[in-house]
Amino acid sequence: MSQINRISSGEAIICPETDIAGGEVQKFRGEILELINEKLQKVTVDFSKVEIIDSSGIGVFISAQNTLKKQNGILKVVNVSPDILKMFKIMRLDKHFDVSGRSA
Repeated sequence: MSQINRISSGEAIICPETDIAGGEVQKFRGEILELINEKLQKVTVDFSKVEIIDSSGIGVFISAQNTLKKQNGILKVVNVSPDILKMFKIMRLDKHFDVSGRSA
């Protein structure tokens, strides 16, 4: 389960409480889909507590970005661990949505 903070009527921050892998992916998919269905303009995912993301988790982000883009919305991923940030860059996902690493 994730912590969700609605910043305004058009923006929310979702903070997964665990890794986005295995059985947790379906729960996270449902949570982010719920936010997207609210027609938010900006969804920020805070990776402060995420250390692992698997291929199905990455699929959630690609799907979320595509749907938000159709709604003229944006996806932002913040506080990403160095390893996950490197993977996002290798996969060129940072070209499709804003990704930033953890601050020191």
